[in-house]
Amino acid sequence: MNDIVIRVNKLSKSYKINSYGQRGLRKNRRILSQDLSRLVRKSNTKPQLGRNDIFWALKDISFQVREGDVVGIIGSNGAGKSTLLKILSRITEPTSGRAEIYGRVGSLLEVGTGFHSELTGRENIFVGGAVLGMARKEINQKFDEIVDFSGVEKFLDTPVKRFSSGMEIRLAFSVAAHLNPQVLLVDEVLSVGDAAFRKKSLRKIQDVSLDGGAILFVSHNMTTVSALCNRAMVLNQGEIEFPIGPVAESIDHYLTNVQNSVGKDINKGRRSKQTGKILITGFGVYDQNNKLLEGLSSGESVKFQIEYENNDSHKAKNLNASILIKTSNGNIIANLDSRVTNENFNNSSGPGEFICRVQKLPLAPGSVNITLVLRQESQVIDLVEDVFVGFVDGGQSFASQQIEGFPGLIQIDQEWKIT
Repeated sequence: MNDIVIRVNKLSKSYKINSYGQRGLRKNRRILSQDLSRLVRKSNTKPQLGRNDIFWALKDISFQVREGDVVGIIGSNGAGKSTLLKILSRITEPTSGRAEIYGRVGSLLEVGTGFHSELTGRENIFVGGAVLGMARKEINQKFDEIVDFSGVEKFLDTPVKRFSSGMEIRLAFSVAAHLNPQVLLVDEVLSVGDAAFRKKSLRKIQDVSLDGGAILFVSHNMTTVSALCNRAMVLNQGEIEFPIGPVAESIDHYLTNVQNSVGKDINKGRRSKQTGKILITGFGVYDQNNKLLEGLSSGESVKFQIEYENNDSHKAKNLNASILIKTSNGNIIANLDSRVTNENFNNSSGPGEFICRVQKLPLAPGSVNITLVLRQESQVIDLVEDVFVGFVDGGQSFASQQIEGFPGLIQIDQEWKIT
């Protein structure tokens, strides 16, 4: 049909994970140095010490998007959301399948898409616009609108490397939004800007939709997805868990079937540095009525509960626990640490619990994940990452206080006890 602007058919993307002790993914790209290294390895008769495993970021997904649709793409970290947008933006190639887009495409997948840090804001408007497909004449015509929308006119002739992340995202989004695209691809970058700019940006996105453009919007903020999108789909481990449909049904499916892993199985997190004697066995996040939560709400009271097991016959002395709250890109924004009580906890052989209460959780809306750390005599004896992967909704308006000397780290009043 002629109103279809995005058609994705059996799209898949794989990466090679090397097992030579290196972390991360090695992409399916071939460059000259890799070809030469392959020739060297082929001529080497010694056995290989490692192997390459295949990781499927996307697996055989198909969907269609029509003119005027604003489609939310939701799912946990690692679900394949950003990979999908990168393929649609032609940043990376699919392993198999096909993706067709009809019309002009604007994309904003990360802070400063198409920007060069050494160039000024003024110069980057032309560079970024050209990367997105705008002719120089068109950029000149829209230059004043772009600058006015971004609010960075005072710093326009300053190199972008001296911009704050908020200033850079404002300018980058302004360029992308004034492309007048038929298709706009937006990853969760608007969380960097301030509240006033986010509202203005969301209005601009809605204008694109009203003009007949289609939008794919990736976000962990269900409040924003619900307010902005008219349709949504859920990705889980590279597959479509819930096809494009009504927003409310998609969010409900995500919260019920995908995200709801809190307090169920501690082994769903990634465990490391364990000694075997004392292990974290459970974790839960509860409201003031002891109801298990699947998400967090800014400004609300919350109780974190860490369950552990002392498998040693001796009494466990000098125990402490930490709850690290991180953003989706891994930055630690809060550290709840039992050592703030200036007390080392002891426990007899058997099970025990650390309980941390926070009266007002001062987190901004967005996706978060939680890592647990258990220590004895200041030595880490168990560490479990991603025991909680979820999002913080707007809740109450609550200003957070930064810890002096630690930019980005939030000060949170906390009370700890052990049972």
